[in-house]
Amino acid sequence: MRHLNSYVLFASVAQPAIVLAHARWKCPEPRNEDTGIKSGPCGPDTNDFTAIDNVPLMEIKPGPMRVIFEESVSHTGSPFRIALSGDGSDEDDTCVLLDHIPHHDNASQRPRLIDPSTYTPYVITIDIPDVKCERCSLHLANPMTDKIGLKGSPTGIGCTDPDGTCFSVYHSCTTPFRIAGTISRSEYVCPAQESIDDWPKHWVGDYGQIVDTNTQGVYRRESALWNAEMFTLDDAPLRYRQDAGVICGAKDNIEEGVILAEDIDLPLDESAASAMPESSAEITDETVFSSNGTGDGDSHEGGETSSMKEEERMSSKSFQISISQPVLLTS
Repeated sequence: MRHLNSYVLFASVAQPAIVLAHARWKCPEPRNEDTGIKSGPCGPDTNDFTAIDNVPLMEIKPGPMRVIFEESVSHTGSPFRIALSGDGSDEDDTCVLLDHIPHHDNASQRPRLIDPSTYTPYVITIDIPDVKCERCSLHLANPMTDKIGLKGSPTGIGCTDPDGTCFSVYHSCTTPFRIAGTISRSEYVCPAQESIDDWPKHWVGDYGQIVDTNTQGVYRRESALWNAEMFTLDDAPLRYRQDAGVICGAKDNIEEGVILAEDIDLPLDESAASAMPESSAEITDETVFSSNGTGDGDSHEGGETSSMKEEERMSSKSFQISISQPVLLTS
């Protein structure tokens, strides 16, 4: 018995302290460094808008803003959602800024949970609305659609979130910041995801099939191509990939009074750094993909609809994306 007790003690000491985490903010800084948050929207720090000691509250202006989040465990086809909190509240007046951000199934290396240096980064530019907010925060949600079996297939019913049928969702919230807009945050009416014309309405699902992502809050397995060097979404229009500066960008035009996240080590996008106006930039199909594959987001060519062209573009690229295998659940 003495030998058995010694063995049990050794085994318990040898086990590393692992916090089960899957996605979290990198820039802006996460409100909570703990990465096992499965209770939304911000876990134990929900509605805690206390500023960090000795760090002034960031102030940002409405408009494009580059953000970065990272994944520590790869979940095939599990998409992301970014939302803006209410003024001093995580639970009231939440506004979805960008939904159905597709998963990166083909990351160059698999992230290892216990090694943050291996986490998969996601870099995307979002639009901060013209609101006046004294203490706002960005919310990140990551529904685990790899766990919902056939419901997550292109023809499945999917799962819903927040407060819906997606039974496993990971969350992260940023530290608070001030938005110097004109419309009171409490009076701002959030546009529906469907009204964002240039954001693709389809991604790649199981076996390279097209999956419809047009409905806000309904999720299936959704993946797309992300750039291996810039960590930006190749299959998104240019404005979602350009470096917009502000707190997480590499451009030099950081506004006065805004804190630069100097610990973010990302390569500079030369095309974005040149700040060349889109009207004079040379854009090709290899560098720009809009929802209809034409680069302008709304034109038609040769009588083809945007839906047809997008489906054609997705089909031509599907072989480059690892296939999402459906998971059959028995309970």
